Amino acid sequence: MSVAFHLLLVIGLLGAFDVVYFHLWRGRLQERAECQREVLWHTARHLLYALQFLWVPHVRFQGWALGLLGLLYAADVGVALADVWEERDSRASQGGVPRGEYFMHVVLSVLVGLYLMATFQAVWMDRLLPTGVRLEPPDVPGALRAVMTVMGVTALLTFAHDLARWRAFRRAPRPTPKRQQRLQRIVVEVLLPAPVETVWERTQDPELHTAWDIRFTSIRALPEQDARGFHLMDYRTHLGFGLEVVGWGRYLASSLHQRSIFEFGADDWRSLILRGRGLWLYERRPEGTFFKTVFDYETRHGVLGEVLDAALFRPLMRLGTEWGFETLRRWCAGDLLATRQRRSRWSFGAFLVARCLGRPPAPGAARSWLGRGDAAEGQPRPCGELVEVAP
Repeated sequence: MSVAFHLLLVIGLLGAFDVVYFHLWRGRLQERAECQREVLWHTARHLLYALQFLWVPHVRFQGWALGLLGLLYAADVGVALADVWEERDSRASQGGVPRGEYFMHVVLSVLVGLYLMATFQAVWMDRLLPTGVRLEPPDVPGALRAVMTVMGVTALLTFAHDLARWRAFRRAPRPTPKRQQRLQRIVVEVLLPAPVETVWERTQDPELHTAWDIRFTSIRALPEQDARGFHLMDYRTHLGFGLEVVGWGRYLASSLHQRSIFEFGADDWRSLILRGRGLWLYERRPEGTFFKTVFDYETRHGVLGEVLDAALFRPLMRLGTEWGFETLRRWCAGDLLATRQRRSRWSFGAFLVARCLGRPPAPGAARSWLGRGDAAEGQPRPCGELVEVAP
């Protein structure tokens, strides 16, 4: 592990310079509202590297315990991709990422690749050993191990500090609250080549809805009705490995072929969503039907839930909804195999990677973003207040 150790040491020192000089001093990212999602990714990276700085100079994993390292490195790669994806929007007001910082990121990416290769080579044979974690420092000077340990503790403290600061920034009042309020609603829209009657049927019928929406494995109307005659809906999503998340939904109002306002949530602790609210908008167009959704929700599990939502779950929900809308568009365009072929999670995974790398939607395809979902973003009807779920 000595090669991996030295590479990680260089990565840590260069990364510290990147954070202090480019993020804090030049960019002042933590003070900018538009950069808060990028700041959250950086905060998550502090934790991931703190764990690496603390284990590499002291312990060695073997057997099935190597799976923990696999999860750690997979999370590191995922955060890096998400950070790259976010930078384009986050730094737009500053003219993009500075050239020097971009070059630094390229160098760090190469070093991280070499570091992962060196680590893989060093631990490959350890997979055959009994499962466990043992104290076995690499063959490097003790002073360097002490330096990396200090780096790990510093990164851990930085993580706690930045997380607290990020949460305080989100809760602080804004000078223009109406413009800054709830900028993270999920907004998805598409122009469907089908009459509004067809679109209404395929989105309102539970069985047809499940056919195109990859977010759900099954949707069914329960016998119970509320005072307005709306059925309570049962939503289920299979996560794999025998795990299933159960949620509920119900309509709050519905105007035939125009708009549906709905409420949803879950009593299942495995669901990050506690409760939410949203709407579907239908508009006749010469080309077919303009279809749009705006929704928002509250999370459970306190601070951890907020972090997981902002860093992972909300972007995943946004892109999952966009994927479903695009499936519906292809189905309405006459592709009868779209609903079957696009249920593949491998295909959806490839789509996620492509979007994380910055690939935009194809012309005419469904598109999505995180925002208010009101008239300022091109919607002729104000709908932000209809999906408000949080104080």
